[in-house]
Amino acid sequence: MDKLENALRQLELTNDNGLQGPQQAGSMETSTCVSCMLGALSENGIETGRIILSRGVLPKLCPLLGTGCKDVAEVAKLVAELAKNEFLRLPCVEAGLVQPLVGLLSCDEPAAVKQACRALGNICFDNDPARNVVKSLGGLEKLFAILQSLTSSQPQPDHSSMCAVGCGFLLNLTNTHESLQSEALSLGAVKVLVEILRQNMEDPSVCQMVLLCVGSMAESDAGKESLHGASFAPHVVKLMETEVGSDLMETILELLATLAEHDEIKLQIVQAGATASLLRLTCESEGANEGDGSSLPKVSADLIVQLLTGDESMKLLYASGDGPVLKEVMSAWLPSDREHLQVAGVLAVGNFARNEENCVQLVAMGIVEPLLTLLHKHDGKVGAMNIQHGVLSALRNLAIPVANKAVLLKAGVLKDLLSCLDVDISPVQFKLLGTLRMLVDGQESTALQVGKDTSVVRRLVELGGVVEHAGVMGDASRLLAAIIKHSRSEEVVSSVVNQGGVARLVAMATSEHPVMQNEALIALIISVTVSPESTVGSLESAEVTKAIHRLLDDQNCDPHVQCNVMTLVSSLLQSDVLYAEFASRGVLDQVKLLCSHENQLLSQNARMVQEKIQLHGT
Repeated sequence: MDKLENALRQLELTNDNGLQGPQQAGSMETSTCVSCMLGALSENGIETGRIILSRGVLPKLCPLLGTGCKDVAEVAKLVAELAKNEFLRLPCVEAGLVQPLVGLLSCDEPAAVKQACRALGNICFDNDPARNVVKSLGGLEKLFAILQSLTSSQPQPDHSSMCAVGCGFLLNLTNTHESLQSEALSLGAVKVLVEILRQNMEDPSVCQMVLLCVGSMAESDAGKESLHGASFAPHVVKLMETEVGSDLMETILELLATLAEHDEIKLQIVQAGATASLLRLTCESEGANEGDGSSLPKVSADLIVQLLTGDESMKLLYASGDGPVLKEVMSAWLPSDREHLQVAGVLAVGNFARNEENCVQLVAMGIVEPLLTLLHKHDGKVGAMNIQHGVLSALRNLAIPVANKAVLLKAGVLKDLLSCLDVDISPVQFKLLGTLRMLVDGQESTALQVGKDTSVVRRLVELGGVVEHAGVMGDASRLLAAIIKHSRSEEVVSSVVNQGGVARLVAMATSEHPVMQNEALIALIISVTVSPESTVGSLESAEVTKAIHRLLDDQNCDPHVQCNVMTLVSSLLQSDVLYAEFASRGVLDQVKLLCSHENQLLSQNARMVQEKIQLHGT
């Protein structure tokens, strides 16, 4: 530090104008002082930075950044090194260093331009005051002139380094700064970055900076649209196919994942052939730490799953059941001992199973057996929970086509699913209930099997009261309604009634979803029809009159729902207790009013009920 102190004293940087006389601006003393400070910074950047700040050196560097100064490039380099320290970035702005540095962006000395870009890039890192000053001085336009010249001129010896520095400046200037990003996009940032990437595919440092810049811009919808229009993704895929290091590959995958949030870019990525490289990466590093959420094999598998969430990209990858991704999923991912591949595999199957044709074909290809094998691997780990959730999502989709239901039931899916009802993980419960409902739909024998199992019905009633998870509560009640509807069995209804299920159906009838309201009402109507004695008593205690009044009083209620309410009221008029409640709580009056409702079907149903009410009164 003694050399630093001596150098500062020699230059006599003591007045507000920098050196004692403008003629000294290019003197040996300037070069010596700058070199000394750079050397000290390389040895101990933080301590040297504090000394330079405390001595008031920063504002006295301004005159040394003029284009007429012999050592301007070294002075700009000094500022760049100083600005590596976070505590010096705002002082650099306050010292007025940004303005002369922006001025250097237009000078004819390449070394000075490069160091000015470095200095401004470091100062602007996470520093909006600096960014705003650069913007006000037209610094972004000057930077673009530099970047454009790099793509149009013959490469110079320092060309790649200048590209990396320029892109780094652009990144630090615009990152998370909405107005600067918008301006950069309007100036043609994407086109320039595409060209820089295309010309520097063999330089990892340039590629890294370009991808980081693009990743920052891709965070906005406008950025994604610009990148889609410029077909940027195929260039990234081309880079991925070359020999790149793990750090750059990680950046590539992160960028592709961000770009793939846009469905049309998903398709571009797939059309460019990215999945071949991604599949190769999933097979690498067999000994990778399962807990490493950012490992290349895991990130690659996750990206493939993300690409499958787009309709067109999924169709292209499925390739009528002959795509390499599906083959890899069935032959390697699902049977794998690596949890991240198992999870990715079941999610991939779920995404492929998004239309009836694919579902039927997948079941015919034997996809059910490996899914059921994975379903039983629930050891409490997060990965195992994810596997169960993914398997159930896939099975639910596969169970939708009528042609698949019998095949799934023959494979023992129902037994395996019912054995999972005791799982206490809400997301798994939600998917499980939905899958069971798909299997029961239209299947009388299945509905009977589920509904006659007292322990199963008891568990469904219990889950129908899980207020902490509305999805579980709703789907448990929907499954109760489904087994009644599709079995129409007195034994099943009695089981539901005896386990307290009627109260769940009454509550479901007043949910905010018309589909659920109708399902509940139909189940209640069937219950009253096939087992009136047990059902009516439960309806009385479940405050069904209150629910009916609420539905008929709701002017926004779907007329089809209110028609089902009329049918339920009609079926309950024989109960003296409920009839008295209907009269005292205004339900009978509501029926009379609805006789003149503008909806013809509803008014017709209301008049039929009104006739029965009149007969009851006589």
